Amino acid sequence: MNILNEFYDKKTILADIHSKLEKNLKKSLSTKNDIFEKVEIKARSFTIVCIILKDKYNLLAHQKEVLTIFDELFADVIISIYLAGCALDKPAQGLLRRVIELGVGIVYLWDLPHKFWGWKDNDIALNFNEMISHINSPEYTILVSKENPKYQREALIDRKKADEIYGSLSDTIHGKISTFESVLRDRYDFNLTDWTEHLNKTEEIENILLDLWRRRFTHVAEELHNKCPQLQRI
Repeated sequence: MNILNEFYDKKTILADIHSKLEKNLKKSLSTKNDIFEKVEIKARSFTIVCIILKDKYNLLAHQKEVLTIFDELFADVIISIYLAGCALDKPAQGLLRRVIELGVGIVYLWDLPHKFWGWKDNDIALNFNEMISHINSPEYTILVSKENPKYQREALIDRKKADEIYGSLSDTIHGKISTFESVLRDRYDFNLTDWTEHLNKTEEIENILLDLWRRRFTHVAEELHNKCPQLQRI
């Protein structure tokens, strides 16, 4: 396909791309990979966390709006998996960055209504480093220990792991040359290693967020496995 040919039909370019990506997706879905089921179940468990919070807590106005983030997380995870299955690795990774940032943002914004309204109404961006520092701070862990008897005063989130994942995904977003895919010989072709690595990274992010929500919210710690029994199988 010569996309530099000025006479090349633009519609044909899109059709050719669609055909190639469709073949990639079929190859991805035909591979035997237990991790695929795990990430899908854990993505669906996000919506159950939302239901638990909605049912068990007397929500303030900003917390009701914070809960809308869960639907966005579910959609981002599923679309990220879809894009990776099509071998569109970089767009898929960009969505995962949103997932970990917004997932941490749920806890950060939960107890800081002024931060939520600034984020929503004044377009003040969330700062990942600031959020991690806040939720792992000694004073915040004291707050959590008062509200969640099951919390063991550990770090709410593994900062080193979260920073490493967020940093690698940020390199993709910011266009580091080391992340360029267009220069690769097998660019935009199905690659089992890339597909498996994306699923593993997705599950790693899901685990970080599920652990964070269990530590912060006592009812999530107590009820998630009962309300999502599939989690007990994986």
